[in-house]
Amino acid sequence: MPYSREKMGELLVRSGLITDEQLSSALAHQNEYGGILGEILVRDLVVSEGQIAEALAQQKGFTHVNLAAADIDRAAVVLLPWRMARMRSVIPIGFDDGRLILAMSNPLDVEAIDEAEIRTGYKVNPVVATASQVQYAIEKYALASDVIMQLEQGEEDEAQEDDPAETSPEGDVPVVRIVNQLLREAVSDRASDVHFEPEEGRVRVRYRIDGVLQDVASLPKNSQAGLTSRIKVMADMDITERRRPQDGRITLQIDGRALDLRVATLPTPLGEGIVIRVLNSGVSFHTIDGLGLSEANYEKFCRMLHKPYGCILIAGPTGSGKSTTLYAALQSINDPRRKIVTIEDPIEYRMEGLSQVAVNSRVGLTFAAGLRTLLRFDPDVVMVGEVRDAETASIAIRAALTGHLVLSSIHTNDAPSALTRITDMGVETYVTSSALLGAVAQRLVRHLCPKCKRAVVIPRERLLAAGFNLREIKTLTTFEPVGCEACRNTGFVGRLGVFEIMEMDEELMRLFLKNAPSEELRALAIAKGMVTLRRDALDKVVEGITSLEEVDRAVA
Repeated sequence: MPYSREKMGELLVRSGLITDEQLSSALAHQNEYGGILGEILVRDLVVSEGQIAEALAQQKGFTHVNLAAADIDRAAVVLLPWRMARMRSVIPIGFDDGRLILAMSNPLDVEAIDEAEIRTGYKVNPVVATASQVQYAIEKYALASDVIMQLEQGEEDEAQEDDPAETSPEGDVPVVRIVNQLLREAVSDRASDVHFEPEEGRVRVRYRIDGVLQDVASLPKNSQAGLTSRIKVMADMDITERRRPQDGRITLQIDGRALDLRVATLPTPLGEGIVIRVLNSGVSFHTIDGLGLSEANYEKFCRMLHKPYGCILIAGPTGSGKSTTLYAALQSINDPRRKIVTIEDPIEYRMEGLSQVAVNSRVGLTFAAGLRTLLRFDPDVVMVGEVRDAETASIAIRAALTGHLVLSSIHTNDAPSALTRITDMGVETYVTSSALLGAVAQRLVRHLCPKCKRAVVIPRERLLAAGFNLREIKTLTTFEPVGCEACRNTGFVGRLGVFEIMEMDEELMRLFLKNAPSEELRALAIAKGMVTLRRDALDKVVEGITSLEEVDRAVA
């Protein structure tokens, strides 16, 4: 297609988005300090990136693309070196009828188009994207692709001991650059975990985002040894030990954010697998209000938390948000007049006003041993990260009987099962029934993106099978995920909890003392008003917060 020689500033003036005076001021700034005209105008709040992109697309007949939702062809990306892509603010994203599709923040930049055609050997078809999207795509795709190509060509891949937050990609060896980039990208994408999985012929990299694993990269097999060594050095692990699992921790700053990374390695026949848990040390703690509790559950939970003593158990599988709920609970009752101590494995977040202790089994500091010591520390509130064994369970329950408010987590599927699990560990029912204030079971469901969710018609039979009643179905509007720039084409933004809270009373205590199975406890609790996990999740479908498919995925 013919390229217009009209400059961007002239186009924006002609479109009515800026005045001649604003253009003159921006050009004067550019002449004195340098920089890209569009970025100067956006920085000075004269126009938005979206306005620039839309104006270019409409006025000059270009196609506007949303790179967050685009299917980017890595075979196209690797045709341009990432340094050139970053300098020119362009990135190849695919092919169309033998032409290279080039996403540009300024498609009127004829020099960039000419250079791309010379370097790639393809005729270029420019499309418009916002400058921030182009830069994000360059960092995500172009840099990673450039480094992977170097690794595949067998360039030096031994790890260095530089801090990944401070090293410069231009000066790093490829394996260091790819680790740095993957960690930065994980933080940007809100990933909770990064998985490095050795396979035949490659190392698979996946992020867990909002509870769901997503493939992000496939690294060449010859990078595996250097990659593993690099991460082990960062986590202060023994790089010579490959036969047994290891745990480590990395503390660093990435893009101005303080992060704690928990690292675990696991030997496999194809090499050591690595999982990195991303913990944001600078995170704002959730409040109880922000957990997703219904009004009735909120009142129950607060009522239990404000009792002077007793035990509250938070139940659920790994990754169900138990730690978040425990920290939110502690945040709500954190008071200078109270002594709050915790024992955790490990300390996930540091909270002001708490005395926090980390389990260290190497020196004999187990949950049980640490809990005995904590009880001599004159606490009002004790948080035990997890009840794992009979000794810990017994000490925690008895601590609740001696004037302490005890909070802990336990691995069970629902609230009533938390009671029977404690009994199975060997704690007498009469002791548990006297100490337990209640149990809170929870799961996490993904929150539909409010900007792109759309209504969907679900067959009546499916809704009835899911648990809705006929009265609800008459007025029910269900939504499904779509995907847009705001949610990075996933259809979801963040997660929230669904809860089942069983608050103990005399009837439940009497039934529990008879060693009743969890099914009977559950039936009585429901009769007394307990909302089940499934029902709480369905209520969020009714509110348009999540989708029925997401409920089926997360809640049995």
